[in-house]
Amino acid sequence: MSPDLGFVVLNYVNHDETARCVDSILALAGDAPVIVVDNASPNGAFDVLARHFAGHARVTVLQSGRNGGYSSGNNVGIRALRERGILNVVIATSDTRVESPDLVARCLAARDAGIAVVGPYVRGDEPGSDNPMLPRLTLQYIAAIHLGKLWTALKGIAMRTVVKPRPSRSPDPAAADAPGATDARDGLTDVYMVHGCFLFLSEHYLHAFGELDEDIFMYGEEDLIAFNCVRRRLRVVYDPRMVIYHGDAKSTSPGEFRLRAAAASMAKLRRKMRVGPLIHAYLRSH
Repeated sequence: MSPDLGFVVLNYVNHDETARCVDSILALAGDAPVIVVDNASPNGAFDVLARHFAGHARVTVLQSGRNGGYSSGNNVGIRALRERGILNVVIATSDTRVESPDLVARCLAARDAGIAVVGPYVRGDEPGSDNPMLPRLTLQYIAAIHLGKLWTALKGIAMRTVVKPRPSRSPDPAAADAPGATDARDGLTDVYMVHGCFLFLSEHYLHAFGELDEDIFMYGEEDLIAFNCVRRRLRVVYDPRMVIYHGDAKSTSPGEFRLRAAAASMAKLRRKMRVGPLIHAYLRSH
């Protein structure tokens, strides 16, 4: 009998980070398999990882064959798990580590509750969580997607001429986005979008969509997942009791490539995330 859940860990270059991520998963109770997908790293990372996990019954190291980006690489792992009959998948970037021993149980409980996507408390080196990325669908978000640079300029003008700047303050660990500081401490919170560094896609999502949209190479994958869910009225939740560490390691250096990739992703998001369904979803949720 195959396990109910499996993990996909995507690697590009950072094989040491990936090994630490996988080790944190292997420390969890149970027999959930881990598919490590090397996204055609140019530094021999696949060979390093294959040797490191050689003979480990729960870990399979695969090579994507090409660097098709976040979604393409994760789909290699999702398909490998599907071949084993597993349709509940946690996808993780290499710079994350699991800190909650009950993570698998919490994911499966969410699946049993009919939830499609779960995002954990994402702990970094600064106070607070990176989740939820967007608690509710907003008109500002829709404008940012569909107006692009024009929205940025209009918002900048409005902020300078209409809104008086507020004094800044340091993040407070006891603020609403910290674990246990909101009503979410006693349960899950329905949100619009969660961070793609570590998320659970249940069978409710994967039955509906099969896999991730590979047209987006880098940036915006979370947006498409959220859009898919809001169109099908699938639940996306934030679980602050499920904690992971995110080191935010960079597999690609900043520069012209990252700028081009971000611009290309935004252009594709505008084509895929049509304004009509977004406005309809906004009106439905307010």
